[in-house]
Amino acid sequence: MALVAAGMDGTPPRALLDVGCGTGRLLRRAAERWPGARLVGVDPAQGMIDAARRLTPGATFHQGQGEALPLEDASVDAAFSTISFHHWADQPAGLREVRRVLRPGGRFCLVDITLPRFVAPVIPHARVHTRREMAALFAGAGLSVVIQKGLFGGTVAATVGVKA
Repeated sequence: MALVAAGMDGTPPRALLDVGCGTGRLLRRAAERWPGARLVGVDPAQGMIDAARRLTPGATFHQGQGEALPLEDASVDAAFSTISFHHWADQPAGLREVRRVLRPGGRFCLVDITLPRFVAPVIPHARVHTRREMAALFAGAGLSVVIQKGLFGGTVAATVGVKA
């Protein structure tokens, strides 16, 4: 949550989106930090959505893909996705969708598996990226990277982008 909050100028978000929300665990944490925010989760698995609805009654959940978010343009202040991006079928399209639903100045925090630069040529995998590649994907979607940080010994990376 700290990375989502980074650079939000202290203004609490009115609406938060979790793409690949699973059972809604991070949305429950977000509700503790920003109790007045509207919480929305999207996940492709109906079983996860069913569990999220039971466990997080104050949030709205949709079954869907990151590449086709069932939300209006410019409807959320912040979005996040944790350890699901490598599953997205069309990652550039998904990032463009996130940008579409973010309000101007909105932040997107993506945390996912990463490859260290020295390993990338040895184990090519189209859906797992180095931090440099992730920054290029963000830029291609119209999101300016403001924070990029390696986690867990570099096996996971967090990238935060902002919509201009």
